[in-house]
Amino acid sequence: MLNDYQKQAAVWDWDGYDNTPEYEYWCEYAGQFGKNVLIPMCALGEVGAYMAEKGFHATAFDITPEMIAEGKARYGATIGLELVVGDIFELDLHRKDFDFAFIAGNGDLYLLQSVEDVEKAFISIHKHLRPGACLSLELSLPSKKSWSYPKKVFHPRVPNYTDKKVWKENESRYNANEKRQYINQTVYIEDSGGVESFTQSVLLQYYEREIILELLNKCGFIVQNEYCDHQKAPWKQGDDFWIVEAIRHT
Repeated sequence: MLNDYQKQAAVWDWDGYDNTPEYEYWCEYAGQFGKNVLIPMCALGEVGAYMAEKGFHATAFDITPEMIAEGKARYGATIGLELVVGDIFELDLHRKDFDFAFIAGNGDLYLLQSVEDVEKAFISIHKHLRPGACLSLELSLPSKKSWSYPKKVFHPRVPNYTDKKVWKENESRYNANEKRQYINQTVYIEDSGGVESFTQSVLLQYYEREIILELLNKCGFIVQNEYCDHQKAPWKQGDDFWIVEAIRHT
């Protein structure tokens, strides 16, 4: 759980690295199914804004009002973009005919803390897709070994602000028995007024591939393809990175 969403939203893009290749990937992927795209757990909605500028109608939602407010402040004038405060467990949008939905980020789905929560999320997404539409999930599969990373300072790969500096301290550990990753961060913001900081604590609950496949099938999806990278090379046993392409069939 994040401790200060408003401050987090304001510096969400602290690392100014160019994500255009990733956004182009999602545009190409979605375009195979249609122009109406649903983006759960979108944070500020950056990828939705990019897709809207490319001619898609993107509806992006996040449970955090502060994130959506910041997204609207930045991208609210973008034609074809709709930013919505929404709970992935109880989503009820005005349209139920989306062509494509995706959860990216290697771990966003793992913010859901139980199998029951993942099932609720899949049901919620399912009811907003047309028959034949696609749900794509991008995940890192759980490691068989526990690990721990001591506190480390991270600076932006490309500075993204002219009026302030932002950097992070991060420490993380993973329990292989629980399949849980514990992340503690401190975010520092330095401007003309000095340096302030806030803390974040995030818990990621990983799930085995077999569990995700079972839940997708249970919730009305058929898995059509499994990939191990954005070039869509077929996934095979032992690959840590997993992209699953599931089609709504009921």
